[in-house]
Amino acid sequence: MTRSRSATVRSSDDGTTRRAFLTTLGALGLTSLGTTGQASATTDAHTDMARSSTDPFPDSVELEAFVDDVIADRIGTTTPGATVAIVSGDTPILTKGYGSADVDANIPVRADETVFRVGSVGKLVTYTAVMQGVEQGVLDLDTDVNTYLTDSAVTVADTYDDPVTLRHLGTHTAGFESTLDPEIVADPEALTSLETLLADHQRSRVRPPGEHVGYSNYGAALAGHIVAEAHDTTFEEHVQSEIFDPLEMTHSTFAQPVPGDQPSDLAAPHVRDSESFLAADDVYINMRPAGSLSASATDMAAFMSAHLGDGALNDSRILDADTAERMHSRHHVRHPAVTNWRYGFHEYGDPDANLIAHSGATVNFTSHLLLAPDHNVGIFVAYNSKPSEQPAAIVDEIVAEYDLQPAPTTPQPTAKEDGRKRAETVAGEYSVTYLPQRGPLQVADLLEHVTVEPTGDSQLRTTTLEGDARQWVETEPYVYHEVGGHDVIAFEVTDGTVDVMNMSSEPTGVYQPVPFHEQQVVTGGILGTALSGFGLSLAGWGGHSVWQQWKQHRSDDELGMEDSQ
Repeated sequence: MTRSRSATVRSSDDGTTRRAFLTTLGALGLTSLGTTGQASATTDAHTDMARSSTDPFPDSVELEAFVDDVIADRIGTTTPGATVAIVSGDTPILTKGYGSADVDANIPVRADETVFRVGSVGKLVTYTAVMQGVEQGVLDLDTDVNTYLTDSAVTVADTYDDPVTLRHLGTHTAGFESTLDPEIVADPEALTSLETLLADHQRSRVRPPGEHVGYSNYGAALAGHIVAEAHDTTFEEHVQSEIFDPLEMTHSTFAQPVPGDQPSDLAAPHVRDSESFLAADDVYINMRPAGSLSASATDMAAFMSAHLGDGALNDSRILDADTAERMHSRHHVRHPAVTNWRYGFHEYGDPDANLIAHSGATVNFTSHLLLAPDHNVGIFVAYNSKPSEQPAAIVDEIVAEYDLQPAPTTPQPTAKEDGRKRAETVAGEYSVTYLPQRGPLQVADLLEHVTVEPTGDSQLRTTTLEGDARQWVETEPYVYHEVGGHDVIAFEVTDGTVDVMNMSSEPTGVYQPVPFHEQQVVTGGILGTALSGFGLSLAGWGGHSVWQQWKQHRSDDELGMEDSQ
């Protein structure tokens, strides 16, 4: 197979600092290779040449060589270390570590021993535990969550007529206000009980449940607490006994810090220091079910295989087949033309490709997990750093190389009349629901605004503050396909007014029209003030290094600009 990598060129210098800022902020809602980019990976790769011709990976040696090549470009530049797992059904085809687990100690990444903080990928474990409770009859997806909180200090306010349910929590449609921060602390002594945390940091309900997607760490943490309440145990103990132990995921835990008796080595987090990487202090996530999972690539291979195997791996079953099928079915539809939500998983890539996924990040770790059920394939990639290019880029290259989704086609314009009028109707500026709408962190929302403008009959152009411009063609009324890509945007319009814009590549929220006084043309001049407020807000996170990282990125970018002049 020939390797083809797509590249996007950014022309805006401001876009670089914006990406650096959003990359560090993103921790809130992924032959030997050393840190110099030379070869030295440890491997647990399976190299069985005689796989079925119907298998997407008929030659595992070729697959390993392809992944080696793709990761070689990143080790020492994008990240100091990476870990990869690729499965076909119940068989791990490739589990391999690359680069350094800790640059200071010169420890290599080993797929079966080195654990990475996988961030929000751990939510898939949380929602698997919810589905176990549904299967056992102790939980119901459509019952008011307060029903399960009668012995807890946590309650959900009855702000709206309809209650919040576990289905809403698993699809991020509960309507909780976004604050991004999953209650990160620098000192493990500052970790509190999940019940206390959720009671003390109750999120406001800002929209009716089931109305729109708005990604919520609080909602995921609440789901984990409900699991613990229903089984009269702690969340960490429950997933250990009901998921990790049956699947022999011996290197996985939600506990923080990772227990000393855990048979694994925790990869060090890293920050970029000019042309190299430095090991950094770790941080801890109080909302454990939302993002404190540490796991090895080998363990994540077992987890993916269990989901691909209708809830079972070998002789161990964590979900009945009907329950697994129910979890993998659609539970919330944003719009029929775009990616939507299964339970815990979101759809990914081409809306018709049946790919389901979840990304993850902590302050200095990133990860991405993808399942291709039609091909019986699972892919997991994690970094011990937080670069602007996420592990999803690696996953995308594997998906493209092995035809796990169809290649982009040229969009065919709709034959419906009044395409220009519809394009003018949807023109404007849009803000996404998963970002804060007030307070110092509102700057993240301002930076992510998308501007839509008509460029012809049935054609649109979208731009961001970064200068990222894309062209779109209307294929049916108010549905536009990206030129040269898989992305889709679909507008919901009532009486000539846009209610929301749905974008396939942003399943974690929907876009809503921005009032004029909040648009970039007005707010652009106050971004410096907002960024200063953002820096001050981080003081409450126990002094960890996110703000310093952003300032360092900005400093490095400015030096690079001077060098090029």
